[in-house]
Amino acid sequence: MSLLFPFLKQPKPRQFDHKPIYYDKLKEEREKRYERIKKEMNMSEEPSQTPQHDFEKDIRGSFRKAVPGGSSREKMQKFSRIMIIVCIVMLLIVLFMYFRISSLI
Repeated sequence: MSLLFPFLKQPKPRQFDHKPIYYDKLKEEREKRYERIKKEMNMSEEPSQTPQHDFEKDIRGSFRKAVPGGSSREKMQKFSRIMIIVCIVMLLIVLFMYFRISSLI
């Protein structure tokens, strides 16, 4: 049955793959203290600029990128376009055969 209709095959579900994020509060506090002390003692490389990290840029889209298949929406849209083209071609072939046979009779 699958050989006759390969485009009807159901996709397999994605496996759950959780990668835990470890957060060390003490380490972060220690690093903040070191940076503050360096700034107070003018030991940092660039005293005029404090290191600011934009976390929003790191977070935005990171969940979609972490998924092994990428964006499933794009894949589904591509698959649906291909299916529409295949259906139209099959319909044209059937209509061609129908009119061809009906004209012979």
